[in-house]
Amino acid sequence: MKLDRYFSFDIIFIAIIHIAGIIGIRLFPELFLKTSFISIVIPLFIYLYRIKPNKKDSILMALVYILAFFSEWIGVCFGWLFGDYSYGDSLGFKLDGVPLIMGANWLLLCLVSRDVVSKFFSNTPLIIIFSSFLMVLLDLLIEQFALELDFWSWENNIIPFSNYLDWFLIALLNQTIFSFLDYKKDMFTWSLGYIIILVLFFFSFYLL
Repeated sequence: MKLDRYFSFDIIFIAIIHIAGIIGIRLFPELFLKTSFISIVIPLFIYLYRIKPNKKDSILMALVYILAFFSEWIGVCFGWLFGDYSYGDSLGFKLDGVPLIMGANWLLLCLVSRDVVSKFFSNTPLIIIFSSFLMVLLDLLIEQFALELDFWSWENNIIPFSNYLDWFLIALLNQTIFSFLDYKKDMFTWSLGYIIILVLFFFSFYLL
């Protein structure tokens, strides 16, 4: 797996941000938890800078952001999607109970999941399905630490199966939209690096 120097710099930089987060959350949880959104904003900004999306791609990404945020809004306000849950204060500014960063989180996870799966499949329906499944696996990992990190909490601290089912369905919709993206830049190594960093970041909290 060959990395160009720019991707190497990106991955190292993102890793440093997450390592700082691990240390900071251990030593100064009140301060660092409230800046958790940075670990989403910076990687997403770097990713978009690398691919330089055209107008069509930008519109599709904006659509995914809006759909993802709207699905979270439906879940928080009505409980019709995902289950009965509410967001904490670690993810930044909230609009009607939903952090604005959540749309960006969905967007970034959709992009990197698609990049990784596309390396192994060329069939569009398979890319959509397995990218969505990978996103559910990432959510499954994050859910184990969401309450501890004050990301969100579930009624009676029970994560319902509907959360994972609805995640998969919304991911399917978003990945279907992304099947129309035009950019051709190979982001496999970048995306795989980001996912590994994300997994290691959350697994580190087993040591807390």
